[in-house]
Amino acid sequence: MKEKKKYEILVSNDDGFRAPGVKALMRALMPLGNVTVVAPDGARSGFSSAITSVIPITMKLRHQEEGLTVYSSTGTPVDCVKLALNTIFADEKPDLVVGGINHGRNDGVCVLYSGTLGVAMEGTVCGIPSLAVSLNDHAEEIDTTYACEWALKIASMILENGLPKNTLLSMNVPREKPKGIHVCPLTNGRFTNEYMRSVNARGKEVFWMQGHQVNKTPEFPGDLEALEEGYVALTPVNVDMTDYRFLEELCEMVDCDNRVE
Repeated sequence: MKEKKKYEILVSNDDGFRAPGVKALMRALMPLGNVTVVAPDGARSGFSSAITSVIPITMKLRHQEEGLTVYSSTGTPVDCVKLALNTIFADEKPDLVVGGINHGRNDGVCVLYSGTLGVAMEGTVCGIPSLAVSLNDHAEEIDTTYACEWALKIASMILENGLPKNTLLSMNVPREKPKGIHVCPLTNGRFTNEYMRSVNARGKEVFWMQGHQVNKTPEFPGDLEALEEGYVALTPVNVDMTDYRFLEELCEMVDCDNRVE
């Protein structure tokens, strides 16, 4: 009988290597193969695809057992992926990159800001099938049961079927037991009431980030709505940001030199 392949899986996040979400995720993925975690040494939420370019970064071994190795890094989430691919996986790429489990949702416009999505985007840029997993729960102690179940299920599907070039999957999981899964587009959202005005101890005006996301085109529901209705929201995201529909029109507008007559 042919032995089942053990996959190599790289995991990172933007909540730090000590976060409950990444600890649960790495254990959930171990049945698929060897899991290597390279994650920031502290919280890096909202870092998107930021990289560290003017100061050196470090990587420290934190834990090792059969099938699992954990490192922390002083870099950003994307730094962690880049560093892992240039050192640990310098000779052979991992089979899958997974970001998460994020403490909080990453639906709609959040894909532009999220370090969890940055992890998956960097994996995709490097030609590796990638998944971002986010849980709609900001509590300090989160229940990752359902997020882990769906992460394992979707990761297995990706490893079996692959993903198109330049495409990653973003998955948002509700806090309670999901009703099922919706494959849906990103909600066309934006944040409103984004800052709360306050005064610090020195009497200086300061601004605390807050706000909530609203759908700019509510007639076209997406991942935000699916998540709020109690479903797992699974969205394919493409890292090629070119607006191909507008290319020809733009060429006409500027009378471009590469236009084909």
